[in-house]
This record gives sequence, C-alpha cells and structure tokens, in this order.
Amino acid sequence: MKLLPAALGLVLLLLLVLNPNGVEARPAPAGGHQKKGSSATFFVFGDDFADNGNLPPTDHVTEMSRQWAYPYGSNYVDADGFPRPNTPSGRFSNYKIQSDFIATMLGLEEAPPAHARTAEKTCDPSGMTFATGGAGVLGSTSHEVPALAKQVDTFRKMVKDGTITENQLSRSVALVAFSGNDYASTGVIGLSSPNDINAYIGKVTKEIAANVDQLLKLGVTKVLVNNLHPIGCTPSHTRTNNYTTCDIFGNLGASIHNDNLKQVMTSKKNVYIIDVYTTFTNIVDHAAGKGSELSKQFKRKLSPCCESLNSKGYCGQQDESSAELLYTVCDKSSKFFYWDDMHPTHAGWEAVMKQVEKPLKVFVDQD
Repeated sequence: MKLLPAALGLVLLLLLVLNPNGVEARPAPAGGHQKKGSSATFFVFGDDFADNGNLPPTDHVTEMSRQWAYPYGSNYVDADGFPRPNTPSGRFSNYKIQSDFIATMLGLEEAPPAHARTAEKTCDPSGMTFATGGAGVLGSTSHEVPALAKQVDTFRKMVKDGTITENQLSRSVALVAFSGNDYASTGVIGLSSPNDINAYIGKVTKEIAANVDQLLKLGVTKVLVNNLHPIGCTPSHTRTNNYTTCDIFGNLGASIHNDNLKQVMTSKKNVYIIDVYTTFTNIVDHAAGKGSELSKQFKRKLSPCCESLNSKGYCGQQDESSAELLYTVCDKSSKFFYWDDMHPTHAGWEAVMKQVEKPLKVFVDQD
C-alpha cells in the first residue's frame, strides 16, 4: 500500500500511540465444553482478546498475571447458570471474552480449554485455545510468549501426532485474534521512513495471511480473522483527555493495518474477516445516527470499569508492602464498554459480537 507524503507525520505519530500495553486473557473451567448435539470444533489463536488461561498465575499479582486475581472474573457464572462472583479464570474481563461468544455461536458452552492447562497428548472435544496474552503476530512484547507462528506450529504438531484427529479437523473453525502488540515494540517506533513503516505493517499482515494458509493446509475448514479494533478509543489512550475523545492517530494506524489485511485476504476461500473496527466504533465512537442504539447501553464508553490509580499502573494492582488496592472498580460493569485499560467488559464483548453473529453463522454454515 502506498502512503501519501502528507501521511508521514501521522504515521510516525501513530507508531508512538499504537501501544496496547501488552495483551492478555483467561481460561474456562476444566471439563466438557460442548453442548449436546454440537458438532463444531474450535481452535483459537491470538493474544488477550482470545486467551483464556495460557498465561500462568503467579504468587504475587503482576501485570501479566492479573487476570487470575480479583477483580477479574468478578461477574463469573458457572456452566449451570449459577453466579460464582469473583472467580477469575485467566480471561482479561469480568466474565466472558470474544472467543467465548464465538464458541456459543458454534454451539459450544464456552471457548475451548487453554493449551497450557491441558494434559499432554490430549485435546478437548470442543477444541483448544492457543492464544496467549502479550503475543504478537511477529513477536511478543518483551515477554516470552508464543507468537502466531509458534502457536500454529504447536497446533501442527498436535495434528501430525494425532492428538487432534481428522474427525475434529473435518468440522473445525479457527479464530485468529490479535489486537496490536506488534505496533508497541521499540523496533517499530525506531523506524523513520514511510517505506520502512509501510513494509513493517505489510510484514505483519502477510504473516497473518501465511499462518491462515497453514491452518487451511492442515485441514481447518473455516478461519475467522479479526481486523484491528480502534486502538485510539481504548482507555489507555483516552485517559489523557479524561476519557472524552478517541485518539485519531491510533485509529489511523489501525485503519492502515486493516486496509493491508483486507488486501492480503481478498482471494482466500473459507476465510472471514471479523470487522471489530466497525463493531467497536459503532459503540464507542459512532457517527450521528449510526450504532446509536447499541451505544445507548453504555453510559461510559471510553473509560474503564476497573481503573488504576496510576496512569502507568494496572487493574488489580496492589501495593507490595501494604496490600493496599491501587485501583477502583465500578458498581455496574454492564454500563461500561471497557473493563480495564484495553479490554472490553462482558457486556462490551456481547454488544460487539451481536453485530457480527448473523453473517458469521452464515459463513460457518455454508459449504
């Protein structure tokens, strides 16, 4: 894609603001994950938008393990429909995340179990989640977490050794969900020319395409791929203006990525791009008359339910010596679109996924 010279300054700035602060997520309880009669098998790749427990818990809560501690999972409901408040399960939300809602559309109870929390040489009948918080398409954000190719390679090995069966593959759907870690690395910020920047964005989207091809080659029947959400609307970006307006440079960067992604995916069969950019925008940054009904549900669209007291802190953070809580939590999470500085609430994800449910089901069901 060719950038206009006038866009150079904007693109340089967007690389400074595309900073999702490390992405992460959470796993579901052990046990069966399929509803009776469901024939779908679901495989999940990506970062915190889809991770349900691959990042490990730690003795002391850290930014990369906070999803295993209060207030994460504070609105949890068990498989029988009973509330189990304050039950963190490795997801970066107060309850469900994107992959759970897609799993429900496929006839499953919730997203399949996390790879890291599954016994070796086994795979749940519902599939498996390889997505890991903090992961990138090309690499990770200063954490030792598997990038997309590594996640797909783990999947490949499980297919080759028969842990994932041909029967599972014959009715399989994969989700590839990344939310921008590749644009938070210092290496990208150091790029100085539009050609270098253009090449880097192209490298990210081509890597997504190459791994989608690999999944199809390995026998996955349908692949869902997220485009990039409007990063400039996340609380980590809107905090500086008291959560009043989205950052245009962050959203410009997401748009450039999305244009590239659309180009490399256009000719692929059995691939569906989930337009999270539009579905998020319809709620948090909608134009007059567009998405207004969805938007009305949320009194707070750009501010987080769980807010750190320090701009460089995080939801769930405690003072190491006094155990004092260094964050606040809202009373009604359903009125907030964002749960923390980057991730939607359960209600936020529900509103996002409602918008794509019909076309997504049509895509999955078509021969």
